[in-house]
Amino acid sequence: MINRSWVIINVSDLTDEMILKSLQTSEASLRKSLDGTKALLKYDGEMPDCFDGMDLYNHSEIKVILNGSDWTNKEI
Repeated sequence: MINRSWVIINVSDLTDEMILKSLQTSEASLRKSLDGTKALLKYDGEMPDCFDGMDLYNHSEIKVILNGSDWTNKEI
């Protein structure tokens, strides 16, 4: 079983290293909050140093967060 984790970061704090160490391929491929201020990154295995100190989420936790009004427009 893959040990996948997610982190939510402020877009203003995003670095090239974070993208390189995650499963995303570029800033353009990131899922962002509706207001564009936060981004979601995911990685497999051990936590990369660049995410040290950030809140980590598992699959069930991130599903709840992404279903919230900051990430999903319920009016569509």
